Amino acid sequence: MVPFLAALVLGAPASGHRQLASYPVWCNSYTCWASTCATSPACMAIDDGTHCESWCNAYTCDNAVCTGCSVCGGSDFGTPGPTPTIPGVAAGKVVLGISPDYPPYTSFTSTVPPQLGGFQADFMALMKPTCGIDVTPFLGTWSNCWTSKPASLYFPETTEYIGDYIREGIVHGCSGYTHAKGERNWSLEFTSSILGGLKTAAILTRLVNGKPVVSPRQSDFSNVRVGDVSGWAPTPDTFGYNINYCTGEHISAPSDVSSAQAGDGNVAGINALLNGEFDALYLYSDQLYNFGNLANPSPEEQALLAGFGSTFAYIQTGLDQWSINGTTLAISKKGSGLKEALDPCIQKVVRTQEYTTMCEHYFNPGSCVQNEFSTGSVQSYFYDAKMNERTDSYTCSDGYCTCDELP
Repeated sequence: MVPFLAALVLGAPASGHRQLASYPVWCNSYTCWASTCATSPACMAIDDGTHCESWCNAYTCDNAVCTGCSVCGGSDFGTPGPTPTIPGVAAGKVVLGISPDYPPYTSFTSTVPPQLGGFQADFMALMKPTCGIDVTPFLGTWSNCWTSKPASLYFPETTEYIGDYIREGIVHGCSGYTHAKGERNWSLEFTSSILGGLKTAAILTRLVNGKPVVSPRQSDFSNVRVGDVSGWAPTPDTFGYNINYCTGEHISAPSDVSSAQAGDGNVAGINALLNGEFDALYLYSDQLYNFGNLANPSPEEQALLAGFGSTFAYIQTGLDQWSINGTTLAISKKGSGLKEALDPCIQKVVRTQEYTTMCEHYFNPGSCVQNEFSTGSVQSYFYDAKMNERTDSYTCSDGYCTCDELP
């Protein structure tokens, strides 16, 4: 792909404080001088200063805005900052909380005794030999890191908040989180992504006699009971950033996107949908696919899989306007300095043979950050496709409704 075409088709999501508006199809990083291109993905990324980590790539290094980025041989993140200190941890060491129940990202190893493992932990292990930063995974739960907001945080604009591990300095940060738009950015900072591309979101609904309770063509959710998987991305406040690709319309969010009364996690959220607490559930596009590929799914996960395609199904997949960046190595307390300490090393790790070998062990080669050692081209999973661009043959009975399967 020639640089100009690459610049045209490769873009970054909008930053957390703006939404994409319409712009001419010819807009790209070379045409940002035109006022009509100001809201195009590439121009917004350059304006917000996020182009190095989310837009620039090997095909765009001839563009002046990318010449200082690490992917083009520069040092976009500069010299590593000092490692923040926390009680009980030696200076220069970094401790990251990890919940080992989200394979392939996080898991227990099959060794005896088991260790904390998965893609996130294996990436941490590459940090020390690559650039001398000692990063250690620390057992915790997702809610120890990010969870439902406490009652004392009375602002109606907030729905979730930092968990006790980060808030109280038990760990430097936590691993495996997506850099979403919205409220996460009020209290967290994020390192660079350690995978290529963005994670997409989706909407589930119940099926009654094989038909969805909520239509795939529903864009106005103002009167729909919408639920969120508490403690996980996508966060409730990002629901309205998305576009219904069946209709091309922006999704109108209800005044309140609620969390399951049973607590955090995907099982609690999906059960709340099935029990009628919600009529639609906002979650990751890959969640049910991941459940189906677990080596040892829990009884609760097995029960949900048994009903997938008969009692509930996706009515939207491929929602891609809710995030700023993909899966990161670490979240931490905003202002902690952990991002400045880790990002230069992350950029070195993702350019190594060791990273590529490790990443491609867990994921399709195209899902990894691409470098000279990559063995495959960038590919998309079927659940990441926009609804109007799907080429799969799945229907509601398979768990993935089409745009034309209506209530």
